[in-house]
Order: sequence, then structure tokens, then C-alpha cells
Amino acid sequence: MVDSKPLFELSVYKTAFIVFVLYSLSGVVLYADESKLNAKQSKVLKESFSYLESIEPKRIKIDKPTYNKLTQFESIFKFGFSGKKLSRWIQSRIKKYSYGSTGDYIAMYHDDGDVLLGRAFFSLNRLDRVLVLLHEARHADGKNFGHVVCPENFQFLNPRDWKIHPAGKKGCDSVIDGGYGVTAAFLFELGAYGYLNQTEAAHRYNSEISRVIRD
Repeated sequence: MVDSKPLFELSVYKTAFIVFVLYSLSGVVLYADESKLNAKQSKVLKESFSYLESIEPKRIKIDKPTYNKLTQFESIFKFGFSGKKLSRWIQSRIKKYSYGSTGDYIAMYHDDGDVLLGRAFFSLNRLDRVLVLLHEARHADGKNFGHVVCPENFQFLNPRDWKIHPAGKKGCDSVIDGGYGVTAAFLFELGAYGYLNQTEAAHRYNSEISRVIRD
């Protein structure tokens, strides 16, 4: 009698491979290590990514010449506007999440790919949480995207927490495609495609881009 065990094992391997392929193609997101977050915090994080992945381009709500003149998304990210692709972009850079004190910041990026999320992060609305994650993910691309000190006379408010005063602190950028530039580019697309009304999109965009200090 032929031993059926090798055939069974082959069948198991084939099944596992097929499941893996289907899983990979299904769009299911593979999250970074969340072991240092509690269940409630992990749920909030997943909801943030689910919201981002629900955003896909449909019909542009502004005139095409204005869009072509002002859009920066593809030149920065090297792919067209897509919430799913942007989610993968973030997750390819952030390797793990932890929770703790972040001082005058909502979140902090560490060189090993660990993003430390402060208490305030979990009180933000889903869009602001995505903006924070997008901002922190940019820091993974190297020291060129580190912050510079904001001018002492910097009078703009932090839209996510008014208690945080950027003036005189490392909370500005010297490059147009740093942490604040990428969030501004994303916000412009949200306004252009109608996910935000143009007034809110403009206010949010201007708030982010104000942090880019150019000589």
C-alpha cells in the first residue's frame, strides 16, 4: 500500500500557499507590531487605517487646470492618489507602535521604526490620526526629513492641540516634502476629490504648509 502521508503533506502545503496568495491579493492590511498597545488602542489604530483605505479617487471636484497646478501628491509619493496605497506606504515605514509620554508632541518617531503614540492621539478624530501617522512615517525616510526649530515669532496654532505651541521648538520643516509637506499634499487631494469641503481643506492645508520654513 502506498503511503499517503507525503501526498497529504503536499496537499496541505498547496492549500497553505493558495490561502497565502488569496490573503495577499485580498487587500487585507498587515499591521505593524501593536503588542505594546492595549486592545482599545489597537482598535483605534485599525479604524484609522480602515478609514484611510476607504478613500479612493473618483471625480475631481475642482477645475482640472487648478488641480494640475497645485497637486503635489504624485511627485512626492511616486504613485497616484489612493488611500490603500498610502496605507501601505505608511506601514512599510512604521514597524511597531507603542504608547507613552510624548511631552509637547502627539506622537514621536524613533530611529528603529517605532512610533510612540501619546494620550492625545487616541482622542483625535480619524482624519487627524491619519495625518499624524502619515507625518511620522515620513521621518523613516531619513534625517533629511527631520524637523527644524520654528521661529520664536511663529504665531500659528497647532490645529490638533492648542496647548502645543510650536514657536521656538523643533516643530517645523525646511523641505517642502517633509512631514508637513506630505500631510499638506494629502489634504489637497481630499479637497480636490470632495472628501473635505474646500473651506476646511484650505484651512487644514494652510495650517500644515505654514510649518514649512523656507529661506
